[in-house]
Amino acid sequence: MTAGLLRHRLVVEADAHPNLMLRLLEPFAIHDVQPTRIRLDAPESGQIDPANLGDMRAEIAFVAPVEVAERLWARIDVMVPVRSSHLVSSAAIVAAA
Repeated sequence: MTAGLLRHRLVVEADAHPNLMLRLLEPFAIHDVQPTRIRLDAPESGQIDPANLGDMRAEIAFVAPVEVAERLWARIDVMVPVRSSHLVSSAAIVAAA
């Protein structure tokens, strides 16, 4: 059942925004992909100033076929608050015998 799946890590640099995590995770729900790890680095102060949003960095690890991972990356990369993003893929997951 896990044939063809790879481990992926999507790294996103974006403008800090209270709705950012919801926006980043929505494509995962749409494509029925469960993230395995999420790390979010918000502004150090924890405060978001609407006049100066600051930077936010998110790393989302997940398992999916390459086509789905690239589709998720493409959807997230075009979001307005996203400044840059990149997808890193690693070894295939071998199905248990």
